[in-house]
Amino acid sequence: MTRTILKLYLVIMPFGLNAQNFDKHGDRTGQEQLPPFFSQSFNVSAISGLADNSIGVCYTGEGKVVYISDKQFLPIPSVNNKYRPFVFDMYTKETTRLDTRNLCDISNNNYNMAGMTVNDSNTFIIAALNDYRSNEFMAESRVVLSHIDLSYGFSQCATPPFVKLGYTYTQPYFDSNEDYLYFVSDMEGGKGGLDIYRVKMLGPNSWGMVESMTEINTVNNDVYPFVDEEGRLYFSTLTGKSGYDVFCWTDDLPRPLRLPSPINTRLDDLNFVQVGAKDAFITRSSADAQSTVIYRYLAF
Repeated sequence: MTRTILKLYLVIMPFGLNAQNFDKHGDRTGQEQLPPFFSQSFNVSAISGLADNSIGVCYTGEGKVVYISDKQFLPIPSVNNKYRPFVFDMYTKETTRLDTRNLCDISNNNYNMAGMTVNDSNTFIIAALNDYRSNEFMAESRVVLSHIDLSYGFSQCATPPFVKLGYTYTQPYFDSNEDYLYFVSDMEGGKGGLDIYRVKMLGPNSWGMVESMTEINTVNNDVYPFVDEEGRLYFSTLTGKSGYDVFCWTDDLPRPLRLPSPINTRLDDLNFVQVGAKDAFITRSSADAQSTVIYRYLAF
């Protein structure tokens, strides 16, 4: 049960909804409005193991990308099969475990991570966490957010006040340009499944009112928000033709635009993150839907 439930909320596989009814963003018109990045050719390479479940890419600066994976790293059964943060060096192409010492529940072996985000100055982390011990007896496993303040030279941890009991809050992304935290939740009042929300940061762990992204949310799962330097919002939605696809949306668009191939494929395409004019990452399900792999798209 544990692995199935975690896959539901961390990897985000379909959970019983009829996707063919919810292809709200299926139109490919308006592709000319997409940024020049998508008209380039790419070298594509996997940065995570083909047999692992890896997702939740977060760029932390200086050529480092953090992602979440159930990749085995110690010959200890109690430590493996949990979702942990790893660091990919974009220059050396090496992957190491993220040092989580003194990072509150991130360093606790009782917790799985579902994702994390940092601000541009790396003075705080927002992490999505799941206490794996609850998965054995709860009908549903919940993921919640934790705010980890690093600005004083040590970590101070608290649950954001907008997080309510009984709901999942996951896949955080912090837009440092506008001070908005984007996240995904099944909280009451959404359109159905998992929806995308945002909340303005007013100060250290001080937040405004939660806003639903009604322009892009559907009755199905809307997941993995990311905002680029120009303010474009990228996210994935379950479609009726090709599983999860990545879309782009801005205020001046009448509807979200589906990204072209090779970003989207016939497999599930999730968690698009652009880290430069020629560099991006995306997570894709394997052909047999038994794992999720992170790919780097390097333009040439």
